[in-house]
Amino acid sequence: MSMLKVLTGFVPWILFSLVATREGVGGVTTAALLAFFVAAGFLIVSMVRSRSLKLLEVTGAAVFAVFGVVGMVDPAADGFLTDYGRSLATLTLAVVIFVLLPVMPFTEQYARETVPQQYWHSPVFRSVNRRISAAWGSVIAVMGAGHALAGLITEPPTTLPTRPVDLLLNWVIPALLSWWAIRYTARVSSEAHNAAVAHTAHQPVNR
Repeated sequence: MSMLKVLTGFVPWILFSLVATREGVGGVTTAALLAFFVAAGFLIVSMVRSRSLKLLEVTGAAVFAVFGVVGMVDPAADGFLTDYGRSLATLTLAVVIFVLLPVMPFTEQYARETVPQQYWHSPVFRSVNRRISAAWGSVIAVMGAGHALAGLITEPPTTLPTRPVDLLLNWVIPALLSWWAIRYTARVSSEAHNAAVAHTAHQPVNR
């Protein structure tokens, strides 16, 4: 599995968080539209290259399209989306990941691009991807809860470049959680690969 491709799938979500700020009328709508176009661009590339449409891309395009339309139709919703847009987007992704976990763990879509098709339906392959996808889903759910908490807290004016609570809940904790998820993915994938190699090495050789 290419960890770079998995992280690339999160680009629309990261872009939305970067552009969506508490300042500026229409900022969240702009962020949502930018994130939508990036997610839609990924979908188009996947279709052109005859690749499977990724869960992150489809969910991102749908969520940010809704946010963009709501922001344009109802400018008054901008304030709500500023406080809770990141939380709604992140929690929606977490729900989608967990709902589809028994059917198609989202990491399995990326793993299939590097693993021979003969192993796609093996119990080990499915189990490993369920574990990894569940870990990412849990991390994303915790991020969403942190974003919601950040939206609920009204911070006093400060001379600092950024608000401490916003920095902690919207950036520092998500970064640490992502780092853990990446390390966990690498460890579980490595363990599965080593186990597969060891199993192959102990198979009898047909003469």
